[in-house]
Amino acid sequence: MIVIESVDHIGLTVSNLDKAIEFYSDLFDFEVVERVSNSKEAYIKVGDILIKLVEVQNYKAPEDSKSHICFYIDEEDFDDAIDELEEKNITIVHGPETIRKGRLVVFEDPDGNKIELRYPRLSL
Repeated sequence: MIVIESVDHIGLTVSNLDKAIEFYSDLFDFEVVERVSNSKEAYIKVGDILIKLVEVQNYKAPEDSKSHICFYIDEEDFDDAIDELEEKNITIVHGPETIRKGRLVVFEDPDGNKIELRYPRLSL
């Protein structure tokens, strides 16, 4: 058995690295911590969350994909998050929906990668 200590980073494919950095920075306050020289890759970070963005020309996530990143947010911030998505004209693909004594919403980044915001934290 391989013993996992924690998640190091999440990798996402994007079609335009600069556009993806701008999206995640503007919406979630991610900061670039490393732009890999001579490649189309960058690491962005907010809090303890590290995402590696990798540019692949003409990439678009499959519409029927169920792959997604889920970010936990505080209950008090949920309605403000919905308002911000609407203000930024970000299309919501599912929700907002009440689930497990909380709420969730799913939307897409510019490349169709799905992002879920939810509360409470899922604990099984």
